[in-house]
Amino acid sequence: MNCLTQRQLIAYMEDRLSPVNKRNIESHLDHCTHCQHQLEQWIDELHQTEETMWEDSLSTNMDQKIIQMLSPHPVRVLNPVIPSHQPPTWKQRSITIMKRMTIAAAALTVVVSGGMLVSPTFASYVSAAFTNSPIGKADPVAPTNNSILQELGDPGIEQAAQKGFAQTVNVSATDQGITFEVKEVMADPLRISIAAIVKDKNGKPMDSFLSEMIRRDNKEQVITIKDKQGNVLKPVESSADENTRKPNEEWRNVMYTDTGYMSLNRELRSYFDDISEIPDELIVEFNIKQLDDIKGNWRLSVPVDMKKAKASTKTHEIKKTYTTPQGLKLDVKQMTFAPSGVEIVIDRSTTDNRRKEYSYELVNEKGTVVAAWDSNAVIREASKQSNVIPYLKWDHSRSTENRTRDFHYFQPIDASQSLTFKLGSVYTEEAAALNAKLDANRLEKKEVITAEDQGDQITFKKYQKDPDAVVDVEGYDGYHHVNDDGTTTKVEGYHLTFEATLSPDTAAMGPYQYWIITDETGKKYEDVDYLIDKTEYENDRAIFGGSIFLKNLTSLPKQLIITSEKRMVEHKNVEWEVPIYARK
Repeated sequence: MNCLTQRQLIAYMEDRLSPVNKRNIESHLDHCTHCQHQLEQWIDELHQTEETMWEDSLSTNMDQKIIQMLSPHPVRVLNPVIPSHQPPTWKQRSITIMKRMTIAAAALTVVVSGGMLVSPTFASYVSAAFTNSPIGKADPVAPTNNSILQELGDPGIEQAAQKGFAQTVNVSATDQGITFEVKEVMADPLRISIAAIVKDKNGKPMDSFLSEMIRRDNKEQVITIKDKQGNVLKPVESSADENTRKPNEEWRNVMYTDTGYMSLNRELRSYFDDISEIPDELIVEFNIKQLDDIKGNWRLSVPVDMKKAKASTKTHEIKKTYTTPQGLKLDVKQMTFAPSGVEIVIDRSTTDNRRKEYSYELVNEKGTVVAAWDSNAVIREASKQSNVIPYLKWDHSRSTENRTRDFHYFQPIDASQSLTFKLGSVYTEEAAALNAKLDANRLEKKEVITAEDQGDQITFKKYQKDPDAVVDVEGYDGYHHVNDDGTTTKVEGYHLTFEATLSPDTAAMGPYQYWIITDETGKKYEDVDYLIDKTEYENDRAIFGGSIFLKNLTSLPKQLIITSEKRMVEHKNVEWEVPIYARK
């Protein structure tokens, strides 16, 4: 499915589209699985940022001033007429968050520059060829007093910059009358953050977005990290095949339209088995071939001095082990305090081959929870996560034959307090016996068909388009993709809606991950999309709602059969706590 381009989104937000193209954009955002998922992730990030950074920073009077300055048509993607299958929750949450954070105009900029709504056609725009020696290397860097990153970063980046770990670099490259400049960098053994800007020939910041040069789906590396000798650093372990890996997706990029500055962020930990292996100097190289519609050549090299941050990073060995009654063995190995955050390393293994996950809290001597981790598979409404760094884009686990090593990251924790590790829930994969037989005649009559298994209640019915939805474009029948020219291409298939209310002991994880769809002849249907528009958590029960789209299914068989042999169960309040850090 081709996702929306940056220019389509900007034009839509500025209300510069024809009515037909406007509806095309809205209908795509209503029905694109990828864009819905990425937009929901973005809103989660904004929500967490608002809670951790902005709750105490804006006065009521300032809120009102901000709201008054909002465009009369702010980010219309977040408040069109809501079709039956579209998530009303994220729309309402997003409007509140945007008003609080003064990003009516910047909101879609964040989405686009974060690489969340992208088009594969941009893959051909960007290519890079790096040499082994630094390009235009600047003089040695020095800490900055008036830090840009202190204003742009999350709480950890802000704190590190405030304590003098941000470095002014002022390295630039100019072509076609456009200057790309890296102003500042902050790096410690856990992550790196870069502040950059694009300016026109008059020195005015341009409305250019980093997503034009950093694409999740391109084939060439735009940003490369090297050591002082020019050796290209590569992650120790990658879950993706090297031939299909998207080389720039680890970089999270955000543009701030009020200042014109951009921030680039990624983790550094995956490059090294051990933090002690991190060199004293790094080099970040850029090789940019296109900014907006302008092709050119912007190549520059950014020096990064790691010595001060390395000296301020302390690792505390823990080595506390426990095997839960469910057969999950945990080895809490170590805790690292770095300028911009804290890393917890935990080894886990099981006594069988069943999938097992867990949650925990870090509690100080006063009984206050200073941080908490939960499985990323748990929906946000039920998640126990607290004070995490949500933007480190790499697999938080490394697997070996006998165990899995988990890496968890939290915003800075005061090292002057003692900490206790308290295990919360254990999630285990258990047997299930879901068997929902959906007769074609009943579905066509729009009857509701209900199935139950171990307290989980699931209803299915034929999808019915909301007549009030603003999605009536030519060729649209409930599922399509939007082409680069704004036209739509119909996708054939059959659409079902469902709602699942899980039992209190079933984990708040999507049950559809285990569903198998066949017909009465045993034929299996694997080309399936799940469009989830409802996730709730009430009275210890998770509720999921959405639709099932079976691609290329032009005629309905006599019977669709949805079965599941597995489900995730939550074992709450597993009692194990152990001191892991004594204050100094």
